[in-house]
Amino acid sequence: MDRRVLTLGCALALFGLWLLVSAGDNWLDRSHSSPERRAFEHRWWNAFRRMSYAHNSTFTLLPDNVQQSAAALLKPGSEFHDSIAGLYHGQWNAVHFTPHHNDTIGQWNTTLPEGYERPANASTGDLEMTLDAEPSIDDSVSLISGDVHLRSGGFNTRLILQGLHWHTNGTAVLHAVPELSAQTTVDVVRAMSTSRAFDQARGIYDETLGGRLLSYTRPEEALDGCSYHIYMHFGTAPSGVQAQALTVSSNCNVLLATPSGQHVSGVSHARYRQKTTRYFRTGLALMLAQAALLFLQMRATTTHAAMSMVSHHTLAMLAVLYTYIFIMHSIACLAFGGIYLIFGFVTIAAYLLSMSLYLKYLICVWKVQSPDAFDALNAAGRRGLLTVYVKFYAVLIPGVYTIYAFIDTRSRLSQWLMAILLTAMYSYWLPQIWLNVRRGVARRLRIDYIVGSSIVHLFLPVYFFACPENIAFIRPTPLIWVLVAYNLSQAAVLVLQRFLGALFFIPAVLRPDVYSYCASLPSVDEESCVGADQQTESMHKCPICLMPVDATSSSESAHAVTPCHHVYHEACLANWMEIKLECPVCRAALPPRVDG
Repeated sequence: MDRRVLTLGCALALFGLWLLVSAGDNWLDRSHSSPERRAFEHRWWNAFRRMSYAHNSTFTLLPDNVQQSAAALLKPGSEFHDSIAGLYHGQWNAVHFTPHHNDTIGQWNTTLPEGYERPANASTGDLEMTLDAEPSIDDSVSLISGDVHLRSGGFNTRLILQGLHWHTNGTAVLHAVPELSAQTTVDVVRAMSTSRAFDQARGIYDETLGGRLLSYTRPEEALDGCSYHIYMHFGTAPSGVQAQALTVSSNCNVLLATPSGQHVSGVSHARYRQKTTRYFRTGLALMLAQAALLFLQMRATTTHAAMSMVSHHTLAMLAVLYTYIFIMHSIACLAFGGIYLIFGFVTIAAYLLSMSLYLKYLICVWKVQSPDAFDALNAAGRRGLLTVYVKFYAVLIPGVYTIYAFIDTRSRLSQWLMAILLTAMYSYWLPQIWLNVRRGVARRLRIDYIVGSSIVHLFLPVYFFACPENIAFIRPTPLIWVLVAYNLSQAAVLVLQRFLGALFFIPAVLRPDVYSYCASLPSVDEESCVGADQQTESMHKCPICLMPVDATSSSESAHAVTPCHHVYHEACLANWMEIKLECPVCRAALPPRVDG
């Protein structure tokens, strides 16, 4: 009974709190509707309706050549696109200019106020734009909203935009400001290039907003910055939409124009969703194939001897590579949202599966090769575990920062850092090649695993740096094929080591010392350190099969002698070393048998 009363009391308390919050909201609404507020809104709205192109246009403040370029761009063309919602990418060239009016803005060619940022004169950069459209009261005009990302070597800014698009001629006039700046519809109206467009835009926003001033209140945390007028003409293209764009800032005196002969390429939201879905499906299929290859490789190296000849450094590099991929795709899916979450999370799950398998395989191999490194019961083991974590994060964090800097800025420095990171991460076969050389053995990695893994791992860099229509709009570079050749050459060396021997490419004078089991039979004292009065034939009995070893045979391949001077049949010792690399008699460590 007491529990029911307590539950009912909590429910009533929550209901009362909800009523209090609702009453507070209503009070705030009434406070905004005070007579002073209504009077201010009335005065402001009347001023908005009295705006004129002659007295309030910012377009007329631009230099004559800029006005002429914008007017030419906004002329109706023979071919145009009436639906512009989608994603766009292209390039721009920056030119500084001097405005018509003679005020403090005219001095900004040399010095900008604090907080203002613009591209350097004669610089070039990339543009990425997202546009969304909704109908207005005029069937021939759509309301446009979205964002645009401008970046070059020393310039990186993200702008929010709004504007109008005319369906009848494929032109658009947009106004953009930095993310933390105050965006007002008045600026869109003032950006219009003609008196007729000015009046039409003012009428559309007048009816759309219905006299509400809420959109025009300036947030207290808003910052001033360079604002941009964007004039665009959209045409048709075989692969989607293409546009010519002219971006101009009247308060920072900079013009960003599409390079001659080039266009801003666009793709609709629906088509971009299809491309992204295909990408995620391909990634899912490749990751499942990689997981299957890795599973087969793990089954082929289940013994102590087999795992001792797999490089844990190679596995560690691949685990870090999959960690990078996992983080990158997780951030992308959360940023996209919507339908991308469905396919994206499935693909991320596949990447996580591969990463988990690599980590499990890495731990198994590392425990065999360094048994004390994972013993948390002693000081050496704890130090070993701490070293593993420190190394992992020391490699992971700089790599994540490099990927973020490259995606966000695409600066020259971030491009060089990305090239270094890719070269380092796609050197993952080198530790295995070197281990094969040191051990003289190269038969522990399956050929299908080597070839298949190399192809799967090269999918991402080839897609993003060689495909011009990739979903990240990264500009293709021919240098990616150097990375492909570099990685495949490592895989080719691993495959050849299986057939030609681990040391096939190393000159004889440079080859490391390896132990040869085809040695002369030791003396009685060397093998057992027992009295010389015992029979020699008893001393040369194979400890594995307990059969005599033919000491009179001229063929050294019939027997094998360990570094600890114990004699075995060559076949018996070979079978034993497939399981353990230690002497069956004295448990001393045995070096691997040399291939070839």
